[in-house]
Amino acid sequence: MGISRTFNSKVCSADMDRKEFINSLTGGLTLTCISCMMQACSKEEANSPSNNNNNNNNNPNPTPSDILLTVNLNSQLLAINDFIIDKGVAVVRVATGNVAASFVAFSSACPHAGATISFVKASSSFNCSAHGSNFSIDGAVTTGPATSGLQKKTVEIVGTNLNVK
Repeated sequence: MGISRTFNSKVCSADMDRKEFINSLTGGLTLTCISCMMQACSKEEANSPSNNNNNNNNNPNPTPSDILLTVNLNSQLLAINDFIIDKGVAVVRVATGNVAASFVAFSSACPHAGATISFVKASSSFNCSAHGSNFSIDGAVTTGPATSGLQKKTVEIVGTNLNVK
């Protein structure tokens, strides 16, 4: 003897398959929404910077959209250990002179859980206060729970501007 119930004026029996049951509840809306979400996620993943290898490190003519952050070196990052954390990027001056090698730049997101890191001038290191991870000036993990270093960004000097890509 089969079990039956009525949903939205339709009878649901034990012999009904899952698709029929969901359609009887929502008129097919659930399957349509799930399908749209899956398709949207796959498009986003395919176009995300981490999956399309569009780091633009090999692009000799970066477009403004390639640049994550621009810093005016006439007014910012004047002394060693001066730093800026802005627009998802952390930049620190590590040496004198306005050349790319005088700066380091990383994503400001901790690789452990995505919290924003801070820079500790006294130790020339990065800290994530969310879970206690620490990173050296070159972005390497010195204390977990993070298991990977900070994501390095490219620094270029154009005139008196520092651009981070």
